[in-house]
Amino acid sequence: MSQADGGPVLGLAPISRPKLYEVVAARLEAAIRDGRLKPGDRLPSERDLMETFDTGRPAVREAFLFLEKKGLIETENGRRARVRKPDVGSVLESLDSVIHLSLQDGETFKDLFAARSFLEQAMARNAALHITDAQLQMLRERLDENGRAVGDRHEFVRTDALFHRALFEIADNRIFEAVHDAFAGWVEERRSRLQRQSFTEERAHRQHVQIFDAIAARDPDAAEAAMRYHLKGWWAAWLAQKEPSQEEYADPPK
Repeated sequence: MSQADGGPVLGLAPISRPKLYEVVAARLEAAIRDGRLKPGDRLPSERDLMETFDTGRPAVREAFLFLEKKGLIETENGRRARVRKPDVGSVLESLDSVIHLSLQDGETFKDLFAARSFLEQAMARNAALHITDAQLQMLRERLDENGRAVGDRHEFVRTDALFHRALFEIADNRIFEAVHDAFAGWVEERRSRLQRQSFTEERAHRQHVQIFDAIAARDPDAAEAAMRYHLKGWWAAWLAQKEPSQEEYADPPK
């Protein structure tokens, strides 16, 4: 075929036909988005959908699985699928497989960690500016719990995460909390590879104390700086044990 005929020179590919489950999923998603199906509503039964779309049970079940992964519906054994109330957490959860796959690339991991560092510094600054006495007591309790966990790797990692999450809770914003939980989950796999010893845990806890003291003093500049120093230490520890393929992103995130 010649170029004038619009042949392969244009780089055009054949049109692929959507699979049946994709058609079913697309129509159900449209009904959810335009409000015909609202949060909490039960979807029609599998049999009804099979008749409506003139398709088999496998296509309907694959459509349900697809929509569930997108966070649009939830399924329960023995009951019809239901439209899920939208929330940031479910949206971020749906990205898990994509994010974990992309983290195989060193630059992506660096970017993700830099984004987390930026947010945590902002949360520390916000806490210093707006923390209440009750919230300060809660942060103090989590700090003490983290200190008692030094030497117990599993418990230290758990209480470390709770201390950091407290700063996002202080902001009293569900989106921030969902973002923290997602970020923590995305980096946890690599974080778990770090060789921890009591002295590294003691150092991390001391840095938590510095962050707490700055927040308790209501000093936003010091709180932000303490968090930045703490996270750069985490990055340095990771790089000290990095794989050869990670040389290209040795500079710490800002």
